Amino acid sequence: MTPPRVFDLPGSCNLRDFGGYATTDGRHVREGRLLRSGVLHKLTPAAVADLSAMDVRAVCDLRRSEERRLHPNPCLGPACRTFEWDSAVESSPMRERSFAEAPSIEDARRFMVGMYERLPYLLQPRLAGAFAAIEHAGEGAALIHCSAGKDRTGVAVALVLEVLGVPRETIVADYVYTNQAADLAAQLLGDGAPGAGLAPTAAPILALPAIARAAVLDAHPSYIAATFAAIEARHGGVERYLREELQLDPALPRELRRRLLV
Repeated sequence: MTPPRVFDLPGSCNLRDFGGYATTDGRHVREGRLLRSGVLHKLTPAAVADLSAMDVRAVCDLRRSEERRLHPNPCLGPACRTFEWDSAVESSPMRERSFAEAPSIEDARRFMVGMYERLPYLLQPRLAGAFAAIEHAGEGAALIHCSAGKDRTGVAVALVLEVLGVPRETIVADYVYTNQAADLAAQLLGDGAPGAGLAPTAAPILALPAIARAAVLDAHPSYIAATFAAIEARHGGVERYLREELQLDPALPRELRRRLLV
């Protein structure tokens, strides 16, 4: 897999292009049209201008309402539309005492796998919104992001790449690349103030024992594999999931491939 382009803009977190990948039929996903990221609120004014210059026409903000209130996104210009939803707290292993007391990293990862199995069914409106944002962007770029750019964004990006025909091993590698693209532990601490980077989820993560915290911050291949396994067990494949669970137009995958593959 060719490493994705990581945009090292001041204040960015896990900001990168998830285009450029080869598909199973020998084509490539267009570069500069599909972006993924963590939080955007720490971007400097110059970085905001640089991001705006990438012709971002749609931002899909997968964060919860409280996250957006605490850390609102910068404006990327009048031509950019934001997709966001009023939403409650997602299911998280951090609320389970047995997760915090996991005796090994393997045990802790099993809790994370369970969360990833549930995410396609906890985030339906937002995952559908990721596809809506890409449609809205037209010939411009769409940016999908959450807090760390790993869990919610990871699932959304994996679904988009699957629909475009990118091989599964490449999709998993793109997900795992977060471990190289971002130091989430440093983001968690922000500028020396706990939670400055990833609040309000930071406090419970910081309170976790080292084993559980490591499992939360890791982009482990078993996590995203669990999402695909859950979808395939219930729907047989991602395209049926998009129709049956997200209620998307059956013609959408074909249209996205027409627009985003070369």
